[in-house]
Amino acid sequence: MTIMRIAAAAASSCLAFSVNAATQQELQDALVGNTFQGDMGGGGYSSYFGENGTYHDASTSGRYEITDDGVCYPDTEFGCYQATIDGTLLEWMKDGESAGTGEILEGDALDLMPD
Repeated sequence: MTIMRIAAAAASSCLAFSVNAATQQELQDALVGNTFQGDMGGGGYSSYFGENGTYHDASTSGRYEITDDGVCYPDTEFGCYQATIDGTLLEWMKDGESAGTGEILEGDALDLMPD
C-alpha cells in the first residue's frame, strides 16, 4: 500500500509541475515585445524579446524561438528553458531545476533594442 501512495504522490507532484509550466502561448504572450530583468546563472540579466524573433541584451543579440520545449536559443549552447509565470514574475527552469528568476517589464523598458 505504501508503494501505491508514493507513486500517487510522485504522479501528483509531476502533474503539479506541468500545470505550473507556462505553455507556448503563455510564453509568447508574456515575453514577445517585452523585457525580462532578473537573475540567471548567478548574475543579473536583462533581455528584450523582439517581435521578429531576435533577443537583445546589454552585450549581445541573437535568435530565439518559443516552442513546446520553452524559450529556445538555436545555434547556441543555451538550448531551451521552460518557465513558470505568475503575473509579471517569471522563473526560468532548466532540466527541472530553477535557472533564474525575475520580472517581465512592459515593452523595451531598459532600451536594449539597438537604434
